[in-house]
Amino acid sequence: MKLVGLGGSLRRYSFSLAVLTEALDIAATQNVQTELLDLRTLNLPIFLPEVSLEMYTSEDQVNIARFLHACRTADAMIWSSPTYHGTVSGIMKNAIDFIELMRNDDPPYLTGRAIGLLTINDSAPWTAMRDSVHELRAWISPTSIMVTKDDFTSEMVLADERVRNRVKRMVGELLNFKLHEPLKMKSQRISQ
Repeated sequence: MKLVGLGGSLRRYSFSLAVLTEALDIAATQNVQTELLDLRTLNLPIFLPEVSLEMYTSEDQVNIARFLHACRTADAMIWSSPTYHGTVSGIMKNAIDFIELMRNDDPPYLTGRAIGLLTINDSAPWTAMRDSVHELRAWISPTSIMVTKDDFTSEMVLADERVRNRVKRMVGELLNFKLHEPLKMKSQRISQ
């Protein structure tokens, strides 16, 4: 199983990246392959809806291809965004927009994958994130988590045990979703 984390911010010390890294570390202890898509270093260009991948610069094509490969090979994802003006950061929304280039995949977009949601300082971004998850035909883990900067040490380590337990629970939900997916698909075929 592969769990891909997408998030972070352009801040040098990003709380959304710190909690995302913690979640991936938790998954790695359960023999899960993880991949971090740190938006600060991924360096995606602005998404242009009428431009094909080949029309971006060669450096941008490499970054976009890496991003899309991670999305295509993910069994589940965690999205982590700071709260900017009551919604997700622009860099996060821009990355999500690039998933449009998966529209002709079989299955398209993120069909059938489970996604966990993390936000910083406010739960307001959950609405935009959930809408995007649904539009991309994915599922949302039952647990979504909001953390604050007060939940971290000065070294950017998640210190609040209650929050860490919620992160563990969300990771467990994502892993269990994938483990039970064949049973769901089989039961859907039987009921049709």
